[in-house]
Amino acid sequence: MPTTVKDVARAAEVSIGTVSRVLNGEPNVAADTVARVRKAVRALDYSPLRRRKSLPENKPLLRKNIALLLMGMDRSLVSLPSVACGIHGAESALSAAGANVLLSDLPRVDEVPDSIAFQAPHGLLAKGALHGKLIKSADSRLIERLRTIPTVWFLGRPRGADWGDVVESNDAEVGRLAAEHLIEQGHRHLAILDPKPDQVTLGQRCASFTWHATHHGAKVDNVFGSKLEDSLPLRPVSDGQLVDDLVGRMLKLRRKPTALFCPADSITAMVYRACSRRGIQVGKDLSIVSCNNELPLLTGLYPEVTTIDICADQIGRQAVEQLIWRLQHPESPLVSVSVQPRLVEGMSVATLAGSRQ
Repeated sequence: MPTTVKDVARAAEVSIGTVSRVLNGEPNVAADTVARVRKAVRALDYSPLRRRKSLPENKPLLRKNIALLLMGMDRSLVSLPSVACGIHGAESALSAAGANVLLSDLPRVDEVPDSIAFQAPHGLLAKGALHGKLIKSADSRLIERLRTIPTVWFLGRPRGADWGDVVESNDAEVGRLAAEHLIEQGHRHLAILDPKPDQVTLGQRCASFTWHATHHGAKVDNVFGSKLEDSLPLRPVSDGQLVDDLVGRMLKLRRKPTALFCPADSITAMVYRACSRRGIQVGKDLSIVSCNNELPLLTGLYPEVTTIDICADQIGRQAVEQLIWRLQHPESPLVSVSVQPRLVEGMSVATLAGSRQ
């Protein structure tokens, strides 16, 4: 005899009406009740007699409540083009999949938002600050609640976030593309300029750049800022004087580098200003490779910047695809998905004698 909704209700110790509300994705059901019903459905291998034929196959999240949570970031950081583009990609994909999106912005991660506390989301897309101690700083009740929800982090996993899948840029490949492009153009004395060396993503890019550059026989000098304030909400590096000072330090190196790697376009824009103030011509006196392909930051810079496109919109969309998969495979091991970047050539890199061209 096939399993009935009454059997599910009995196993979950709830009413038939509650089972129906859970199966239909209604938000006004307590999280622990939802968990019990879903567990009973899986244990009994229950399948509704009346399948919702009206649900189109290309709407896999129809009637699903999906939380989109921004954690520990100031609005100025959320507004950075790469972050905003990733969020837009996720929102567009969620809308296309038919999801009911519950957006919450928690700059200080000091509370449990109503969208998560009371609306029992089926899944969670999370974008968190990648510098500092986000998870340790967060309200313990928030973290406990998040751990119970199928989660996909996008645009990077914060330190200490040991649950959920992740969809991010392939930062090892970012560093390789930047290093090998400069090597191909004949550059052998390189530098990295990073005012925020403790940031997870930037650090991974710089480490990869160094490994690949030195593997090809180049010398790499690190021009790093000191440890920045990591209190929440996190803000982007916008201190032009700090970057200007780092450019000054770079120019005092015993042997001045011919090329510079900047792990984010926001840094590159300030480096351009610092070079202009000193009469240094980018693309002639100093070559630069940047990262992210954030056109709002790069438009107007001359010469046109050579940068690595991390495909942020694709990352956001891929995160939704991963969440759909996770909801269908709740017991599978954690998954890490890397989106491949691509080199976008501008005119900021000069070709030196002895290049591979």
